[in-house]
Amino acid sequence: MGDMTAQATVRPRARTYDLVVRPRSALVRSTALSIVFSAVPLAVALVWVSFPFRLWALMASIVVLLAVVVGTAVVRLGTAYVGVDARAVDVHGVVTGNRRIPRDDIDRVLLVETFGASVERTVRELVAFASDGSHLFRMRADVWGDAGLDRVVDELGVTVSEAPRPISAREFARRFPSSRAWYERSRAVLVVGALAVLVVGGLLVVEAAGLLAA
Repeated sequence: MGDMTAQATVRPRARTYDLVVRPRSALVRSTALSIVFSAVPLAVALVWVSFPFRLWALMASIVVLLAVVVGTAVVRLGTAYVGVDARAVDVHGVVTGNRRIPRDDIDRVLLVETFGASVERTVRELVAFASDGSHLFRMRADVWGDAGLDRVVDELGVTVSEAPRPISAREFARRFPSSRAWYERSRAVLVVGALAVLVVGGLLVVEAAGLLAA
């Protein structure tokens, strides 16, 4: 008879990090509250008012699509982290893919403050580069916190430089084009704009149908 001995399955041991940084708790709370008190009532109202005009299927489809997107973002926010061990940096972002960067590849770190529409509202950012100048990973203080960025810098122990003054988000993208996340690229902006138009268009259709029925 053949060997009937069951082979034991060896599970990989959980990776242990010297440092783990997670998104700011205030960001997680505010996101959850915004969904509960703003997005959910709006979605329910949108579907409810569409029932008399036989548009509920369309509205429900839009709501389900948005719910999937929002739900995925919330799950990612709750499980995101940056882990640093002796060999590598693991970046599990909120809306970006998971990456593992060998520590030997990290040559230097840049700390810079960026701003969008208003120069008075700046965001501190950390950008890590390889020795050839290529971008490796990026962290924003509005997600990971200023203390989180400082802890990563201290743990890496590489050369750190700080920009002398804040720069605009457009200037930042021009200087470091490879550091832009997918949602900062033109195609992503078009997709987000299309979704916004879809939602607004749905509301206008429901409103127009209501006026015609009256």
